[in-house]
Amino acid sequence: MTRHFPVITKKVVFYIIAVNVLLCSLVFTSSYLAFDRQFKEQYDTEIQDIAEAARSFLNPEDFEKYKKEPVPDEKWYAVIDDLQRIVDNFNLNVIYVSAVDAPDYTHIFYFYDPVGKVTKWTPYPLGYEEDYFEPSYHATTVRVYEEGASLVRHTIKSRSGSHITAQLPVYDSSGKIVALIGAQKNVQEFVDAKLSFIKNVIITILIAGICSIVFFALYFNINYIKPVLLITKETNRFASNNDNPAEDLLSIKKRNELGTLAKSVYQMENVVHKNIEALTKMTTETATALASAIDAKDTYTHGHSTRVAEYSREIAKRAGKTESECRDLYIIALLHDVGKIGIPNSIINKEGKLTPEEYEIIKNHPKIGNQILKNITQIPHISDGAHYHHERYDGKGYPEGLAGENIPEIGRIIAVADAYDAMTSNRSYRKLLTQQIARSEIEKGIGTQFDPTFAKIMLEMIGEDKDFSMREMDN
Repeated sequence: MTRHFPVITKKVVFYIIAVNVLLCSLVFTSSYLAFDRQFKEQYDTEIQDIAEAARSFLNPEDFEKYKKEPVPDEKWYAVIDDLQRIVDNFNLNVIYVSAVDAPDYTHIFYFYDPVGKVTKWTPYPLGYEEDYFEPSYHATTVRVYEEGASLVRHTIKSRSGSHITAQLPVYDSSGKIVALIGAQKNVQEFVDAKLSFIKNVIITILIAGICSIVFFALYFNINYIKPVLLITKETNRFASNNDNPAEDLLSIKKRNELGTLAKSVYQMENVVHKNIEALTKMTTETATALASAIDAKDTYTHGHSTRVAEYSREIAKRAGKTESECRDLYIIALLHDVGKIGIPNSIINKEGKLTPEEYEIIKNHPKIGNQILKNITQIPHISDGAHYHHERYDGKGYPEGLAGENIPEIGRIIAVADAYDAMTSNRSYRKLLTQQIARSEIEKGIGTQFDPTFAKIMLEMIGEDKDFSMREMDN
């Protein structure tokens, strides 16, 4: 069987998910920004280390010499070897030392490793003037030479891909900037690190989010939703049955509004139930008194209406009716013969067979009973028992000649109970029949006189009555 979650549970889960999404977005954004800042700080620190390593074997006083006489010598090759080691140690693509001339800031290379990790360029000669201009590259160079920036970085695209290039100043002995160091790393390292970070953060957030959703959903379900549903279910049940209040309400022992509400509902139901019991008792006693008055008209019947009411209530109970429905049916069955008040005693107590005219008069008692009871609204369909208990399942009954399911259910239940008690009671014209004969007549009437469902329940009750107590007892 498919289990559907209550609407309130779905809403709570939805709100929890929405809050989690918001919190996770904030956590992801703050984490990403923190990572980005940390990565840049780490990158800048590494670049500073590279610059310090390069400055350790660079002699700024030699720069002008190489600019005027760009001829490699032993020292030049030694510097190139040192730069190559820096490339290898720090996993760089390229490292260079260059000067620029304002205002164009064309690069003039002193020392340069053009090979790096991915390129196969031919080394530039000393003093080579790079005919190169790119806006972001130009802007960082200006910041070093004209604004005195200690470190600038930017991303560029070249024939070897996208790179992060950082530039730092080189000072001579007087503190003047005479050149800059450029260190270039492939941007893919940064991208890979960022993707790895994003992946880990997303997995962590998903796990934490799912766990929090499950935790809070269970928490709200146990502490709030279940108690609310229990209270709602109990109030709906009590409104339908009006029977004893459910002890389950007392299991809600929360020290909050829900616990107070559950206790109040239980107390209210208890008071209402007692009032209903008192009202039902008074109604039942009134109906019983009236039924006794009706039975008193017939000299030969004693307790007929009460027995019919008891049989009818048991049939309804076994048919799955609620406690309140069974209670109402008992009162309705007590009054099923109320119409006999309007029938002359001479006909009711006549010994022997009735004439056709007298039988037509006796057949009026269902309509008379309907007229007497139809304006009573406290018990729904109270007049149906009096009006329809002589209808037959095959449509040959009276007073309306209804058939099958068109006969109100109350009439079909009382019909079989009334017929059984009539057979097992003393009449003016005969003694009560044996249990076997009564059983046989009920069996014959299934589907013709009686509703098959209720007739079979009556037969089940007869079968359980081993000592034949379901009958009129001798006074």
